Amino acid sequence: MSKSEFPKDGILWQSYDATITLLNERTRPVLAFVLDYDGICWPFLREIFRAMPKNQNLRNLLDGPCAAMLLKADSMPEYMATLGAGSNYHIAILSPAGLTPMASFDYVTAEPEALVERIVSAIEAIAPFWA
Repeated sequence: MSKSEFPKDGILWQSYDATITLLNERTRPVLAFVLDYDGICWPFLREIFRAMPKNQNLRNLLDGPCAAMLLKADSMPEYMATLGAGSNYHIAILSPAGLTPMASFDYVTAEPEALVERIVSAIEAIAPFWA
Protein backbone atom coordinates (compact mmCIF):
# COMPACT_ATOMS: atom_id res chain seq x y z
CA MET A 1 0.00 0.00 0.00
CA SER A 2 1.37 3.39 -0.91
CA LYS A 3 1.55 6.30 1.50
CA SER A 4 -1.03 8.13 -0.62
CA GLU A 5 -3.62 5.45 0.16
CA PHE A 6 -3.22 5.82 3.92
CA PRO A 7 -5.62 8.34 5.46
CA LYS A 8 -3.67 11.38 6.65
CA ASP A 9 -5.61 11.83 9.88
CA GLY A 10 -7.16 8.41 10.27
CA ILE A 11 -6.56 4.71 10.53
CA LEU A 12 -6.77 2.39 7.57
CA TRP A 13 -8.59 -0.61 9.04
CA GLN A 14 -8.15 -3.83 7.09
CA SER A 15 -10.51 -6.78 6.81
CA TYR A 16 -9.40 -10.23 7.94
CA ASP A 17 -8.52 -11.27 4.37
CA ALA A 18 -6.63 -8.04 3.66
CA THR A 19 -4.72 -8.45 6.92
CA ILE A 20 -3.63 -11.95 5.92
CA THR A 21 -2.38 -10.51 2.61
CA LEU A 22 -0.42 -7.80 4.47
CA LEU A 23 1.14 -10.39 6.77
CA ASN A 24 2.21 -12.45 3.77
CA GLU A 25 4.01 -9.35 2.44
CA ARG A 26 5.61 -8.36 5.75
CA THR A 27 5.43 -9.95 9.19
CA ARG A 28 4.22 -7.58 11.90
CA PRO A 29 1.88 -7.55 14.88
CA VAL A 30 -1.79 -6.77 14.32
CA LEU A 31 -4.04 -4.50 16.34
CA ALA A 32 -7.47 -6.14 16.21
CA PHE A 33 -10.63 -4.21 16.99
CA VAL A 34 -13.95 -6.05 17.14
CA LEU A 35 -17.00 -3.92 16.40
CA ASP A 36 -19.76 -5.29 18.59
CA TYR A 37 -23.06 -3.44 18.45
CA ASP A 38 -24.41 -5.22 21.51
CA GLY A 39 -25.96 -2.61 23.79
CA ILE A 40 -23.55 -3.35 26.60
CA CYS A 41 -20.36 -3.31 24.50
CA TRP A 42 -21.04 -0.68 21.87
CA PRO A 43 -21.07 2.53 23.96
CA PHE A 44 -17.56 1.79 25.24
CA LEU A 45 -16.19 0.50 21.94
CA ARG A 46 -17.66 3.47 20.05
CA GLU A 47 -15.79 5.99 22.21
CA ILE A 48 -12.51 4.09 21.95
CA PHE A 49 -12.96 3.79 18.19
CA ARG A 50 -13.48 7.56 18.02
CA ALA A 51 -10.42 8.26 20.19
CA MET A 52 -8.02 6.06 18.22
CA PRO A 53 -7.52 8.23 15.11
CA LYS A 54 -6.96 11.29 17.31
CA ASN A 55 -3.75 9.74 18.65
CA GLN A 56 -0.84 10.62 16.34
CA ASN A 57 1.43 7.94 17.83
CA LEU A 58 -1.15 5.23 17.21
CA ARG A 59 -1.66 6.39 13.63
CA ASN A 60 2.10 6.27 13.04
CA LEU A 61 2.38 2.78 14.50
CA LEU A 62 -0.51 1.49 12.40
CA ASP A 63 1.06 3.03 9.31
CA GLY A 64 4.31 1.19 9.94
CA PRO A 65 5.29 -1.55 12.35
CA CYS A 66 1.75 -2.75 13.11
CA ALA A 67 -1.31 -3.55 11.00
CA ALA A 68 -4.88 -2.62 11.94
CA MET A 69 -7.63 -5.22 11.52
CA LEU A 70 -11.31 -4.45 11.98
CA LEU A 71 -13.65 -7.35 12.63
CA LYS A 72 -17.41 -7.32 13.05
CA ALA A 73 -18.89 -9.46 15.81
CA ASP A 74 -21.88 -10.45 13.69
CA SER A 75 -19.75 -11.64 10.75
CA MET A 76 -16.63 -12.93 12.48
CA PRO A 77 -14.35 -15.30 10.55
CA GLU A 78 -14.62 -18.69 12.23
CA TYR A 79 -10.89 -18.88 12.85
CA MET A 80 -10.89 -15.57 14.72
CA ALA A 81 -13.94 -16.52 16.77
CA THR A 82 -12.20 -19.75 17.75
CA LEU A 83 -9.23 -17.69 18.98
CA GLY A 84 -11.54 -15.58 21.16
CA ALA A 85 -12.21 -12.49 19.07
CA GLY A 86 -15.51 -10.98 20.17
CA SER A 87 -15.76 -13.17 23.26
CA ASN A 88 -12.42 -13.20 25.10
CA TYR A 89 -11.33 -9.85 23.69
CA HIS A 90 -12.59 -6.93 21.62
CA ILE A 91 -9.28 -5.07 21.40
CA ALA A 92 -6.00 -6.96 21.23
CA ILE A 93 -2.53 -7.02 19.76
CA LEU A 94 -2.16 -10.25 17.84
CA SER A 95 0.94 -12.18 16.91
CA PRO A 96 1.59 -12.37 13.17
CA ALA A 97 2.17 -16.09 13.75
CA GLY A 98 -1.36 -17.44 13.85
CA LEU A 99 -3.09 -14.21 14.97
CA THR A 100 -3.06 -15.34 18.59
CA PRO A 101 -3.51 -12.61 21.23
CA MET A 102 -0.32 -11.30 22.82
CA ALA A 103 -2.05 -8.50 24.72
CA SER A 104 -5.70 -7.68 25.18
CA PHE A 105 -7.35 -4.60 26.62
CA ASP A 106 -10.44 -4.12 28.76
CA TYR A 107 -12.70 -1.86 26.74
CA VAL A 108 -14.97 -0.99 29.68
CA THR A 109 -13.51 2.39 30.56
CA ALA A 110 -14.60 5.94 31.07
CA GLU A 111 -11.21 7.07 29.78
CA PRO A 112 -10.89 6.01 26.13
CA GLU A 113 -7.90 8.30 25.49
CA ALA A 114 -6.00 6.70 28.38
CA LEU A 115 -6.76 3.26 26.98
CA VAL A 116 -5.47 4.32 23.57
CA GLU A 117 -2.23 5.45 25.27
CA ARG A 118 -1.91 2.00 26.91
CA ILE A 119 -2.42 0.39 23.50
CA VAL A 120 0.29 2.64 22.02
CA SER A 121 2.72 1.71 24.82
CA ALA A 122 2.06 -1.99 24.29
CA ILE A 123 2.55 -1.77 20.52
CA GLU A 124 5.78 0.18 21.03
CA ALA A 125 7.03 -2.57 23.33
CA ILE A 126 6.03 -5.43 21.02
CA ALA A 127 6.67 -4.08 17.51
CA PRO A 128 10.50 -4.04 17.63
CA PHE A 129 10.52 -7.84 17.72
CA TRP A 130 9.31 -7.84 14.10
CA ALA A 131 11.25 -4.83 12.80
